[in-house]
Amino acid sequence: MDYRVSMDEPHRHLFDVEARLERPGDVAVLALPVWTPGSYLVREFARNVEGVRAEDERGRPLRIERLDKQRFRLVAGGAARAVIRYRVYANDLTVRTSHLDGTHGYWNGASLFLYAEGREGEPCALEVVAPEGWRVSTALGGGPSRFTAPDYHALVDAPVEVGRHRIARFTALGKEHELAVWGEGTLDLERFAADVRRIVEHLGGLMGGLPYERYLFLVHLSEKRKGGLEHGSSTTLHVARTGFHPPDAYAETLSLVAHEFFHAWNVKRLKPRALLPYDYAREQYTRLLWWFEGVTSYYDHLALARAGFIDGQKLLQHLGEELTALARTPGARKMSPEEASFLAWVKLYRPDENSVNSGVSYYLAGECVAFALDLLLRRAGRSLDELLLRLYRRYGAEGVPEDGVEREVAELLGEDAARAFFDAHVRGTVPPTEALALEHLGLALHRRKAEGPEDKGGTPARPGQKNGPGGWLGVDLGGNAKLTVSAVRAGSPAERAGLYAEDEIIAEGGFKVDKAQLLERLKERGPSGELRLHVFRREALLEVRVPLAEPPEDTLWLAPREGASEGEREAFQRWCGAPWPAKREG
Repeated sequence: MDYRVSMDEPHRHLFDVEARLERPGDVAVLALPVWTPGSYLVREFARNVEGVRAEDERGRPLRIERLDKQRFRLVAGGAARAVIRYRVYANDLTVRTSHLDGTHGYWNGASLFLYAEGREGEPCALEVVAPEGWRVSTALGGGPSRFTAPDYHALVDAPVEVGRHRIARFTALGKEHELAVWGEGTLDLERFAADVRRIVEHLGGLMGGLPYERYLFLVHLSEKRKGGLEHGSSTTLHVARTGFHPPDAYAETLSLVAHEFFHAWNVKRLKPRALLPYDYAREQYTRLLWWFEGVTSYYDHLALARAGFIDGQKLLQHLGEELTALARTPGARKMSPEEASFLAWVKLYRPDENSVNSGVSYYLAGECVAFALDLLLRRAGRSLDELLLRLYRRYGAEGVPEDGVEREVAELLGEDAARAFFDAHVRGTVPPTEALALEHLGLALHRRKAEGPEDKGGTPARPGQKNGPGGWLGVDLGGNAKLTVSAVRAGSPAERAGLYAEDEIIAEGGFKVDKAQLLERLKERGPSGELRLHVFRREALLEVRVPLAEPPEDTLWLAPREGASEGEREAFQRWCGAPWPAKREG
């Protein structure tokens, strides 16, 4: 099928799509995907399609009717060619969907292009008719306005940016790379391109070369960071307009670049066999997302340390924050990383007020498991780097079977050790902190009580904290103007006292409170005190008395161990590429 996309009235947010199907036969079934690879949620793209009609090569109308929410039955009657025209409403600025306005057009192909069932493997062509002065950036072959793809899978794996975006180009490891940047912000494009090149060269060196001929980074600058989505030879990144200053914010932006770029290997070439071939009409299940997203999350900050963007202490702080986040997730004691992977379709992308109690992110759990597995491998004289390369070479062409990672670990550590690790930390819910072989790197894990809801862990307690950590309430508070409970932690004082998610806290002890004042009350009352909260619940005014408790020691940080040997210090540097950090007190 060949496609033509135009956008004559971008302010209406409507893409005009024309699809030409050669030799449609008597009857053909056309469908729009319900999901896009890399984002495991049924998104119902067909809800944005309107005005579908069809005609033959002579312009005579052909009958086309809906079969269900995303499929159409085309009665072609043996025509040589069927031309299908429709519009797609595009006003959703995410990496997974499509967006069109007076400044640019962007699409992820799964949200735009119908396919003929059973003919996804045939070559495709794309023509983009852009408004005057706009240009087109995509990883597809061809250009400047006409492109080709070997099949439908490749077509929808190459998002397209159309507009007056800025462009920077560089060569890394003998391959051409391009950054296409839409939006305004504090970005220094020349510096950013140079730093992206360092990431490309580091990860390409780790993986033994770059697996593509040309690569495109599509960068959207928006009000806040919204993540990214990987593709075979490109990625779309949503970055906060101010995500380039100060250094910590810039490091987070670069970690997003490293994460999505690392997917060029770990998910785009090395992928779960259970997802092959992609079935765009329904969910596909794998228990391996903890590996493909968690390991990638582990490498996104590790790569920054190895490439010299952050020091060893910053890396340890990040890992401490991730271990803290996992320790504070009650659902991690109920749901294993494997189960979290399998239930991605109904859990991760559909969070609610009880998600923290009922499940865990396979990104977070997988990253912590990857850290523990890397240290176990390194203690045995191997590494996660080696494991990744072994998997890539063995399964890059055919996909990783569901037991493929464990089998490869068994070859490196032995069957008993591999089974014990996977039973406990991948199929089971034992915290990976119990398997951290930190002594090999001269490190130690410490625990303390949180100093408040803004305390993410990763560092020792700050000296001189007034009244200590205070009393524990056990709620997450929303970030809007109202002081609203967004989640109640399982087993917390708030849960036992009957405080609910979505309760709006308006007063404590008869006096109006905001977030800062409520936190100060927790400090004042301490673990043996009580809060007398007045809340609105479904517009009814209630009083909830909450006896406070001692905060749990769920705040973790990593620090150099006193007396670490020279060999352990050298192992630390081999692991992260950074010098041995000075010991932090705490």
